[in-house]
Amino acid sequence: MKKIFFLILILFETLIANNTLQEKLDKLIIATEEYPPISFKNTQGNADGLASEIAYKIMKRLHMKQSIHIWPWARDYALLKKGPNFLIFSVSRTKQREKLFQWVGPIYSMTTGFYTKKNSKLKISNLEDAKKIDKIGTYFESFDEQFLKKNNFKNLESSRNNILNIKKLMKNRFNVITATNVTIKAMVNKAGYKISDIKNIYNFMNVGVYFAFSKQVPKDVVQAWKTEMKYIQQNGTLDKIRTKWLLSDK
Repeated sequence: MKKIFFLILILFETLIANNTLQEKLDKLIIATEEYPPISFKNTQGNADGLASEIAYKIMKRLHMKQSIHIWPWARDYALLKKGPNFLIFSVSRTKQREKLFQWVGPIYSMTTGFYTKKNSKLKISNLEDAKKIDKIGTYFESFDEQFLKKNNFKNLESSRNNILNIKKLMKNRFNVITATNVTIKAMVNKAGYKISDIKNIYNFMNVGVYFAFSKQVPKDVVQAWKTEMKYIQQNGTLDKIRTKWLLSDK
């Protein structure tokens, strides 16, 4: 009888622990931004894209049914820093941000650099060259803007809309903009131009991009996401999703 009672007690405690974890998972507020093809709102009004699809896979395995919000990046980033129950994606993991959040990933990696118009004669060989340019368009609170500010760039003009940066570049209001190799094509197309209308003239950062949790999120919630991320990586799902979005014409 004692053995049976002990087994029942363990089962009961396990059920309580699982319910507690589920409650904490269900409290997460999950958000992303318009950043195609990584994340964007589809025609049905739902979050779509590479990172969104991975998030949905993990959420399904964790029995999470909440919606994924699509908010402006500046709002996402502010809420993530404030906490307490925010999960934001996709967030570039840099030294400057390392201790601010809890990380799960990487979802993918990317290279960021300076882009200009196709017919421009500008040349950049290093960051010091870039400091001499009249105006560089950047995305507000983006990892590359933060990096350049930390490196004493005084010629940045920040925008809360990265599509607007493309338009300003093409209208000669910017000499150069910053963008990533993963998103530049979608940005240019959405602005009404062709990728052949611009060119990359210098790359200055390579980063991994992650799911980021505010510091106050319980450790077992983050660990649950890490476990499921590892699972979809090991069974090949992660690579299939990356290939679908990064090597296709989406």
